[in-house]
Amino acid sequence: MKMKPLFQKSIFLVLLAVLTLSSCKKDSKSDPIIGTWTAGTTTFAATVGDKTLNQYFVDIMGLTQEQADSYTALFDQTLKQAFTGNITIKSNNTYTDNLGGTADSGTWSLNSDQSVLTITSSTNGPSTLDVVELTSSKLRLHTTEIVQQDLNSDGTDETINVTVDVTFTK
Repeated sequence: MKMKPLFQKSIFLVLLAVLTLSSCKKDSKSDPIIGTWTAGTTTFAATVGDKTLNQYFVDIMGLTQEQADSYTALFDQTLKQAFTGNITIKSNNTYTDNLGGTADSGTWSLNSDQSVLTITSSTNGPSTLDVVELTSSKLRLHTTEIVQQDLNSDGTDETINVTVDVTFTK
């Protein structure tokens, strides 16, 4: 049976429209977290007990304000360095990064409402970060980590709560 040219064109146009719409639908559902992100603005806060790190240096360790400011600035600079570089998040739930001048890779996952990002590093194990904002061009993450370190050389580790807020752009 021979099809009429108008009927053939109609079928072709319908198929083309279906393919176009289905491909657009997939694009609109693509995950905005996929891509290469560059670290930008990063803020930190560190507390030891109920004191800021700076207050701890002055009140507990007996440093002058100038010395405490210097140590706090060094602490902040060290953390900022750790959050420079980029991370590439891939659609197969793996990632590679070069943050702080050190290359790393591993796996990632987002919870169902995209509010928690879990990064499982091949060298450092898992980290959980709160997703404060996620758009096609901006990723803002927040986390609080607990660090044990003997700050005052008394043989006992102090518990330092470090809060980090970092914004990435692509």
